[in-house]
Amino acid sequence: MYGHFIQFTIPKIGQALVAVVLYLNFLKLPFVACFAGAYPAVYLLLPLLLLAVMSWIGRDPLGPGMIVNSHLTGLYIAGDVVGLLARAIGGTVQAAWQTIWMGGLLAWVGTAAMMLWSYFKAMRLVTTTYRLQTTKPLPGGKLRVLQISDLHPGKGAVDRKRIPELNRRIRELNPDMILFTGDIFDEHVERPDFDSFNAFFATLDPPGGKWFVLGNHDLFHHWREPSYGRADLEGAFARAHIRILEDVSQLAYVGKDATPVRIVGRKDWLYTQGNRFTPAQLMPNGPDNVYTILLDHEPRELKADAAAGANLILSGHTHGGQIWPTGLVAKLFRYNELNYGMKQITPACAAIVSGGTGTWGYKIRTEGKTELVMVEIEQKNA
Repeated sequence: MYGHFIQFTIPKIGQALVAVVLYLNFLKLPFVACFAGAYPAVYLLLPLLLLAVMSWIGRDPLGPGMIVNSHLTGLYIAGDVVGLLARAIGGTVQAAWQTIWMGGLLAWVGTAAMMLWSYFKAMRLVTTTYRLQTTKPLPGGKLRVLQISDLHPGKGAVDRKRIPELNRRIRELNPDMILFTGDIFDEHVERPDFDSFNAFFATLDPPGGKWFVLGNHDLFHHWREPSYGRADLEGAFARAHIRILEDVSQLAYVGKDATPVRIVGRKDWLYTQGNRFTPAQLMPNGPDNVYTILLDHEPRELKADAAAGANLILSGHTHGGQIWPTGLVAKLFRYNELNYGMKQITPACAAIVSGGTGTWGYKIRTEGKTELVMVEIEQKNA
């Protein structure tokens, strides 16, 4: 019930707010207001026509059109607030603001500029590198871990046309192991993208293997019928030699080096509603001398993970906010324990949350980074 309210009711309330704010401000547009005296009916009907167009653009409550409308609405509200302050001050300040505001045209120009910038921000794939140290033994005294998270290929920033770029970047990084932290696929992924990415994953051969935990979109939490099912995903990953971990702890070895690294994969919190193995159940012997990497799609229960023996926690899910102010709201309501970046949970444990190797739903990002995450871990003397 709560999930239904979040997914459907809140977007509709948002659409209603957008409609009211846009209509009131459309009346102020210079090319609309010019009809006020001679054609009062047109003055009232033309904004309705504009509103109908904007409603059609934003018909999907989670689509890019709604993002455009919400940013336009936000700029209109900000402009109205500034306008009221300028009117209260009067004189030169009021005249200057009226010139700058242009009856609301500035909101349109600002929204267009923001959407253009957000497109390039979403499409720009970067590599973010974190460097850690540990007193625990590592294979060859060091470990290079590549995290891929929240790829969402297709409608988002990454599709099969970008596979050559990903291939080049990953091979240049030369990781010891590749860790997938969920939402590699979702319900919007078309079958050609699904097949192409799995074929690409099969060509990657890091000496420490490829490991995967499910996110909330890979096999569930779907808005429509996906182009693949669990059997398809498991079969494709088996052929690509990607190990799926669902509340499982396993030892990994980098090449022929006998020094193990523990990989712990947790089931997705949303899918299980928190009814999953605890960190203590997955690591019943507690902290030991084996370097332990814990994969959990959502950044939750970080302190419990660290207490049970995790040295590195890798998560995704948040996209670093992706669309402002999503990240800010998540921080204010503490929905996630960490929204983006790295946090030292204990002296022996760090948590890292990726901004996502892709974007969800559209090629727009006003917050966070589209990134590959590289973690370089070095063994130091105790």
